[in-house]
Formats: sequence, structure tokens, C-alpha cells
Amino acid sequence: MEFSVLKTKISVSPLFFAVLTAFLLIDRSGIANQVVLFSALHEAFHFLALLCLKTAPKKIELSVFGIRLFLNNNMSTIKKCMVLMAGFTVNFVLALLFFIYGKNMPALINLFIGILTSLPLESTDGGSIISALFEEFPSKKGEKIFGIIKSFFIFVFSFFLVFIIFTAKNYFLIIPLIYMFITAKKNAAL
Repeated sequence: MEFSVLKTKISVSPLFFAVLTAFLLIDRSGIANQVVLFSALHEAFHFLALLCLKTAPKKIELSVFGIRLFLNNNMSTIKKCMVLMAGFTVNFVLALLFFIYGKNMPALINLFIGILTSLPLESTDGGSIISALFEEFPSKKGEKIFGIIKSFFIFVFSFFLVFIIFTAKNYFLIIPLIYMFITAKKNAAL
């Protein structure tokens, strides 16, 4: 389903709500509720940054893999980077605050969301920042370097996730692992 609000196109997949509901119902530990809450805060800070910059996104897409924000092409690289950094910055700040106050689970969740979204993958905020910089300073060598960096981070982070899954017996983390492989495969096909 697609519709527009002011100048922003909004695309909503019916599977978004089905996956979100299943995600919340499957997890009995309550971690999924916190992941959804802190992910919503992450997205809210992207919108807050856009509001501060007095601009609107070109498109908002709610899909099986979550919420994706498409910025206007006429935004400067600095503004794009500010908007993209707002999401994971709030997660890192919240992680620090929760660690200070001894709330380890919310701190770890925010740290995980912050790290995952700041990774230099094309479907994350970190990757979008690098893409925005490559638009400003195009280079074939830069694209090749980005591919190498992306592959390295996918390998290292996947190894880290598999280690945590088996040592902590937290099979809930299989979801971001699958997400990374699907987006990496999808981006390799482009």
C-alpha cells in the first residue's frame, strides 16, 4: 500500500505488521519489546533531525526488514550525514546512560542496535553515510574499498553474532544474522 503525506511517499508492506507481531509474540523474555521500543526511538531521532533541518524525507518504507528512510537528493551531504547519524547516536547515548544506571539489558540492546545500524553496509545508516560521501566524491577505487570494508564487517560481525548465539544460547539474535546475509546477498546482486 502506498500513499503520500505532504511531500513524503509512504510505502507499507502488509508483511511489516505480520513480522512485527510474530517478532513480539515469539520472544517470551521481553527483549523483543525493548528492541522495538529502542528501534522506534532510533527512527524518531532521524525524524527529529529532519525536523531540525526543516526538511522532509522523500519516502518512508515499512517492509519485512523494518523501517527505511529515503532522503531527498537535494540535501547536502553534511545534512544527510547528520540525519543518518542521529539514529545510532541516540542508541549509543542511551546505552551509555543505561550502563551508568546499571540497567545492563537495555544498555546492551541499545549498544547492539547502534553497532548494527552504524556498520558500513549499504542497507544501514553507516552504509548510507558512506554512499552519501561517495556521491560527493565519486571514485571507482572508493567503491572497491567500500566493498572490501563491507565484506570485512559482515564477516566479523557475523562471527561475533554466532559466538553470542551459542555462548548465551540467545537464538533471538539469529534474526539480525539472517538480515545481514539477505541484505549482503541482495547488494551483491546489484
